[in-house]
Amino acid sequence: MLLLAFRVIYRLPKRKEAWLVEIQIREGNREQKRKLRVCAYCRVSTDADEQENSLENQIRHYETVIKANPSYEYAGVYSDFAISGFKEKRPGLQKMLADAQKGKIDLILTKSVSRFARNTSIVLEATRKLKELNVGVFFELQNINTLSGEGELMLTILAAFAQAESESGSAGAKMVYQRKYEAGIPVQYLERSFGYTKDERGVYIADEEEAVWVRKIYDMAAQGYTLAAIKRYLNENNVKTVGGAEWLDSTVLRILENEIYKGDYIMHKYFVNEERKLVRNRGEVDAWYIEDDHEAIVSPELWQKAQDALEAKRDYLAEGSVIEEFTEENYPYMNRIYCARCGHPLYRRIYSNGNRLNWGCSGTKRYGKSFCEGINIPDGVLRKAWHFDGNMYIDEKPSVKGTKEFTYLKESSWKRRHKKKVPEAIPENTEEAYPYRKKIFCGLCGSRLVRHVNPKSHKVIWICNGAKRKGVAFCRGTRIPDSVISGWGEIKKDIYIQRKDDKNGKKRYSYTSKKPTA
Repeated sequence: MLLLAFRVIYRLPKRKEAWLVEIQIREGNREQKRKLRVCAYCRVSTDADEQENSLENQIRHYETVIKANPSYEYAGVYSDFAISGFKEKRPGLQKMLADAQKGKIDLILTKSVSRFARNTSIVLEATRKLKELNVGVFFELQNINTLSGEGELMLTILAAFAQAESESGSAGAKMVYQRKYEAGIPVQYLERSFGYTKDERGVYIADEEEAVWVRKIYDMAAQGYTLAAIKRYLNENNVKTVGGAEWLDSTVLRILENEIYKGDYIMHKYFVNEERKLVRNRGEVDAWYIEDDHEAIVSPELWQKAQDALEAKRDYLAEGSVIEEFTEENYPYMNRIYCARCGHPLYRRIYSNGNRLNWGCSGTKRYGKSFCEGINIPDGVLRKAWHFDGNMYIDEKPSVKGTKEFTYLKESSWKRRHKKKVPEAIPENTEEAYPYRKKIFCGLCGSRLVRHVNPKSHKVIWICNGAKRKGVAFCRGTRIPDSVISGWGEIKKDIYIQRKDDKNGKKRYSYTSKKPTA
């Protein structure tokens, strides 16, 4: 017979670091003492140097305190850097709560209520969850232990004060910035923009190595090159963004639309809304435009030419795309247009908050780009080109500048070129078509199996998402045809699948409900 008895002793002298917690476990007549598994949580809200040093000091302090206590077993220090205490989804905090759920932690040390969270509801919700797991939180500054009788009452009061203090400080900071705006004193938030660096006074100065590429971006845009073409040019020349990443269409667009490159500056271009999110100012609050604020990289004339070219492209894409009720009367071609690459129908795609209509390949939508690269044709272009009777097969070809040119084929001509029969349509990736899609995992790494359509055989295969995203260095991956899984009958719980070839090279598959260990 196994008898477990727990005796918890708290001694809280003046020195908080010295308090002792003991857990005794009696097994039969033997008595064992287990050390208390203790961790710490630290947080700073900005990425300033002094804050970074503060975080390092906090971590070092708690490592010393925990390891020096003979009654403690060190369970780590969890931290969040440059993250507001108003945010609930903090990586360090979430990891700590998950480990507590797994039974790896008995006690959490933290400096104060405000370091733990600035939001009253977050503090109370987290500490209550921990209390249910019999995990205590000790706030050093306030000398509060959440497992004590009066702990929650005191915590509620102090958390409310912390939230009010933060909101008051935020309001004061906003007032300071507001006065600077009204006085015409530049308040530049960005520490780093591509093409610029800042001098010791905080003024933008050109970084000539990057400025060359900024001018190239504007030159190409003014000549009519698309965002995709400019992006491709930069990546082919191994130019990296400020963050060291490859360029995206959106990254190029942010460069082209930014007035700082012609030497101007908008104060209050962004603001923090009521949900404490940084958003673009679209007239909700006052903003100030300052001309000749700093050194320009491109001339105002070139900057404007780039804007005009961007606007012309927007007009081209939006032309004729007044979205009406989808009837054959309004869109006589809607059921008669097909992708010339795979033969699948084109479907409507609505962009720009419902203001622009394009038609895209349904084969690409269903089965991915591995099946068909697809096409994307603006409705205005399609309206102008419609002059065929019967079905139309459309293809696109990019020009040097990245713009698209479209070609059209009648159905009879397309079928002569594509004598191979178009395979039967594959069901969409839904739980109705594949009831087991969320229950199948790789038996090697535990990653979910995701659907893949073989472009040659037109068959559905389930492949390891871990190998797909992270490569064979992470997992050599499991691949299994859908026909095999569907033949297993109803799958009621999660299964982990692994392929094993026999001596004759024949593929065999096995599965288990046990998750593979790391």
